[in-house]
Amino acid sequence: MDRLEKEYSVRPFQPGDEEGIVELLELVFDGWPRFGLLCSPLEHWKWKYLNNPLWKNQIIVGVSDHRIISCVHYPSLRIKIGHGVCLGTQGLDLAVHSDFRGVALFKTMWDLGIKMRKESGIQLHYCLTWNPMLSKYLSKVYHKFPHQVMRLFRIHDVGLHLRKQPMKYGFFYEYGGYLVNLANKYRNTLRPDRPSSYDFHVVEMTHFDERMEGFWEEIREHYSFIIERSQDYLNWRYGDPRGGDYLVKSAERDGNILGYMVLRVDRYQQDYPVGYMVDLLTLPNRLDVAMALVGDAVNYFDGHGINMIFCLVIKNHPYEVILKRNGFITKRERVPFFYREYAEVEELRKRETRSPSRIHFAYGDLDVI
Repeated sequence: MDRLEKEYSVRPFQPGDEEGIVELLELVFDGWPRFGLLCSPLEHWKWKYLNNPLWKNQIIVGVSDHRIISCVHYPSLRIKIGHGVCLGTQGLDLAVHSDFRGVALFKTMWDLGIKMRKESGIQLHYCLTWNPMLSKYLSKVYHKFPHQVMRLFRIHDVGLHLRKQPMKYGFFYEYGGYLVNLANKYRNTLRPDRPSSYDFHVVEMTHFDERMEGFWEEIREHYSFIIERSQDYLNWRYGDPRGGDYLVKSAERDGNILGYMVLRVDRYQQDYPVGYMVDLLTLPNRLDVAMALVGDAVNYFDGHGINMIFCLVIKNHPYEVILKRNGFITKRERVPFFYREYAEVEELRKRETRSPSRIHFAYGDLDVI
């Protein structure tokens, strides 16, 4: 029977679909989630989609002959926009079995997802994709995020990187000479000048305690767009080992949190692990705290032999300057970030004219690492 004639149905997730979904994800992505885990992929999936703090998830599957042949996930989260908080979703882990591509499965799941979001009161949906076909489609039906999300990277030893990650000549022409010059220029001066002492100290955190609620209340009005950083959310996102082995550092003074940094080493490629600065957030008037946390992160990765580090930052955010003073440079691709409203969010339009310093977005707001 031709694949276009195969029967299938599309429906919301039902208990018992879990293993079939994970099997499909591992097949389509040639291994999933493609970074190191402390648990099985199935347990990671349950953490990600069944146990998040809001307990609200929209998961859609395609089924043929009792087998999961497609899936898409829309986990819920709270987004602080302007002076209010709206309920949002993020589009993640879209997969279609190769035997069923070209039979409108994607479109059917897409339409059902829109219907479910409208019925459940979702106000805003966002997604990021490097898939060129999906990006082209989204550019027609979604809005591009008005502030540019930038991916920065830092390479400690350019020669080592070129040996471990052979590049095409075009890429080297664009970045290689600049990287070599940068490495030579900053070999002994990557760290910016810092005061001999701070009025705070940087410590490792094993979990986010009740002080984070006070920290969030102090910064929330400064930001016009930020994923809500509640204590429960942060402990789910960075404190559950099923999510990954994150390292959290905080800057503290007199028992109060002035800022925090989340780091992770991706050891999926065992002979060349990569570092990620997953999240960085400080009190708005404490850029010295951000400076200290970034410096501490660079020291940590260098000390553990991590040659390449990635991070995300909003273009022209004050953190961009701090990162570049620590040897980070901008990857010249535009991060393809899209959003769509399902209810009027009054402050969303006003956000476009506000300072980038009032927009926070980091790797932790995605599922990349």
